[in-house]
Amino acid sequence: MTPQYSIVIPVYRSGAWLAELAAEILATMDTAGHPDCELILVNDRSPDTATWPAVEQAAAADPRVRGIDLVYNVGQFRALLCGLQHARGELILTMDDDFQHPPSELPKLIDALAERPDLLCVMGDYETRGQNPVRRLGSALFSRILDRAYGKPPGIRTTSFRIMRRALAEAMLAYRTARPQPGPLIVALTDQVANVPVRHEPRRAGQSNYSLFSLWRNTVDSVVYASTAPLRFLSSFGSLCAGAAFLVGVGYLVRWAAGGIGVPGYTSQILLIIFFGGMTLLGLGVLGEYVARIIGEVTGPERFQVARTCGQAAGDE
Repeated sequence: MTPQYSIVIPVYRSGAWLAELAAEILATMDTAGHPDCELILVNDRSPDTATWPAVEQAAAADPRVRGIDLVYNVGQFRALLCGLQHARGELILTMDDDFQHPPSELPKLIDALAERPDLLCVMGDYETRGQNPVRRLGSALFSRILDRAYGKPPGIRTTSFRIMRRALAEAMLAYRTARPQPGPLIVALTDQVANVPVRHEPRRAGQSNYSLFSLWRNTVDSVVYASTAPLRFLSSFGSLCAGAAFLVGVGYLVRWAAGGIGVPGYTSQILLIIFFGGMTLLGLGVLGEYVARIIGEVTGPERFQVARTCGQAAGDE
């Protein structure tokens, strides 16, 4: 029987609390009147020895749980796409594996989408963030850069706690980039997106797998893969500088014709050379980022490879 809802969670180093998370999610769906669901846990080749056994334990405890173990670590976003590819529900929910997305908030997402048939996706907008100040600063910077880079609809906050219709999930899967960024990809594909206020809790155990460097790397990937904004900025800035140089040239020509030029301008020339030399290197660096990603798209491995699955529903595919 095809479920109505699919809940997809990439898991990594979360074996200590994964069985509890799965049980709480399914209990919430039952209480909310949505028992026709499946829970897909995608193990992103977690290096510990507890996560995959915890996935198997959850699958053995409830037939609605399905486990997918990847051959190699691909990152949270590609693991998420693996889950989307295996999801069978018409409505697909995604969330993190660390209890920062409370399972009790799932009905809010479901009800919000049910009230708006015109929407393709509803994302949770955190009322408070259960993160340390450094992580909050990094997340705020990440969000601000992406707002500028890919034209996100005004007032929309992109988060990984979301519900989407199958049509949008299929459109995301059709986007064959090697390093997908779900948030930017969603708003690039549709403006039929809205937010609903949800709680954001502190982690119950363990530490975040994301550092500030990881957030910065994801920001760069999001900007480069979802937008040509850096190239447009360099093009616009180059045009502006060329226009300014033309006006300065006209000014000097007028002064020369009037016999009023007597300053060698050595310092100005050195400063201009250093400035435009730096801009040239910056431009080459940005182009290098795009070229490196083109090479990765052409020569890189598949986005993910499934090693094994578990759960009674695994054989129904």
